[in-house]
Amino acid sequence: MRNRLIAGTLALFAARLILSVARSGPLLVADEIGYLTNARVLTGGLEGQLQNAPFYRGGYSLLFSPFLDLSSDPSLVYHLVLVLNAALAASVFPLLYVLLTRYAGVEARTALWAALAGAAYPAVTVLSQVAMSENALFPLACVWLIAFGGLLAARDPRGSLLWGMGLGASTAALWTVHGRMVTAVVLTAVLVAWLGVRRRLPPAAVAAVLVVLAAGILGTHLLNTYLIDHNYGGSAPNEANDRLSSFWGGHGPLTAAANLLGQAWYLVVSTFGLAAVVFARVVARAGGLGAEEDREQLPPVTPILVVLTVLLLLVSAGSFPVRTRPDMLIYGRYVEVVTPVLVALGLAMLAGRKFPLRIFRPLLALALFSAAIVLIGVTASDSGDPNRFNISGLPFVTAQLGSAILIGAALVAGAGVWLISVASVRAPRYLGAVALALFLPVVVYGAWNPVLRSERDVYPSGWTSPEPVAEAHGIRSLGYDTDHYDAIGLYAYQWFLPQTSVRLFRGAHEPPPSRYFLSGRSWPREHPETGTVELWSARGRDQVLWRAGRF
Repeated sequence: MRNRLIAGTLALFAARLILSVARSGPLLVADEIGYLTNARVLTGGLEGQLQNAPFYRGGYSLLFSPFLDLSSDPSLVYHLVLVLNAALAASVFPLLYVLLTRYAGVEARTALWAALAGAAYPAVTVLSQVAMSENALFPLACVWLIAFGGLLAARDPRGSLLWGMGLGASTAALWTVHGRMVTAVVLTAVLVAWLGVRRRLPPAAVAAVLVVLAAGILGTHLLNTYLIDHNYGGSAPNEANDRLSSFWGGHGPLTAAANLLGQAWYLVVSTFGLAAVVFARVVARAGGLGAEEDREQLPPVTPILVVLTVLLLLVSAGSFPVRTRPDMLIYGRYVEVVTPVLVALGLAMLAGRKFPLRIFRPLLALALFSAAIVLIGVTASDSGDPNRFNISGLPFVTAQLGSAILIGAALVAGAGVWLISVASVRAPRYLGAVALALFLPVVVYGAWNPVLRSERDVYPSGWTSPEPVAEAHGIRSLGYDTDHYDAIGLYAYQWFLPQTSVRLFRGAHEPPPSRYFLSGRSWPREHPETGTVELWSARGRDQVLWRAGRF
């Protein structure tokens, strides 16, 4: 079994690494630039121009910050980050296997295929191609659940103490990586305190969890403060307050309710019903349904996982009280950090024949199509193109999220539910292979859309980095004309100028703050008095590096 685990992990690592070879640079801005420049600042490098961007926490950046000590080449460092992402994504497979076999009571052969299918969930591959914090959250969520399982299963004080420290550390790590993981912080603190009061955990273990967690929260605060001071101009927008104010204004609660329906629908569709299997079994256990022996076998980590998923869904739905893109209605990225575990557990439950399929299948099909019909009415008011990175597990093509897309995804998911349910009855040992076969087309589509399609849009054929030009002219200070704002121009190109500070200005109202500046191609016509010379231009974008002759 160990050889199969190693072989599967290496295969997953190699597949994601091969996909990343053709990459040129960051695609998602300002997100990736936030994490990348955080790492640059943590190693004593030049700060970024992120005053107008959201704040990005430093936990993920800490993981790859050593790469900036190895090389100053932005392209090489970015590819090293993608190598790290591939390793983090591959680690989900053995972590899921450990979770299933040790703390979910799953037989080794079943756990192997279930873990492999969970690790092959499409979003894990798609997000491994960008420098986003989810790459750290996927394995950390598994580690957190393993630590919870180890603490609850510990039989001696020393073991409880060690597992408690591990749980506190993994919870703090989740919080350090992304703010939405406050859900894990609250759940851990409340559940551990309650178990301590009920004397299900020794006081020393409870104290270990809370003390380590508190220390981690303090460390996160210090890290965030340092980054805000050095990479965000000394201040960062309070997104929680901004979203809460938007939530209670206008149609915020109704929008959030629609988001909750859409995002729960997406979770079920993208997992081909496997997430619903886990939820249904926990609900059945809580309601005292099913055979007594079946209810007793429900592992403790399962309800913990379900509660965390619900909390993440609530946070995600409330994060978009005003939808500016149609994908926000079925936004999946916030909750997908736990989806690989839901997939693996769902497959293990079906393979063990511990789930009643006769009633479940028609109810799930009805729920999928009913929700799709409701969502079709909601999407009629949404405009713009959806961001596939946020719904990369959708088992259908992505365009405007209208009736054809939603019904098509529901039909594909319904067919997948039927295939999985048939395999669970007739050939349970092949359940994992069936799930892999269902995920594979979604992964292939995700490799093209959004990864390769975005790559061509941002870095078309013939694109060159501005770094050689900046080095040749000794450019250490650069102005950026916000009257010709381009998100890629302002954010992505910062990464390729590691020795050049950037200052914003409005070309129509003020002179450039430096002799060198980025603006549109119309600058010489609009400002002939500056006597500009073109030094570099971004292929496919209206972004030109100018040198002013009179400054």
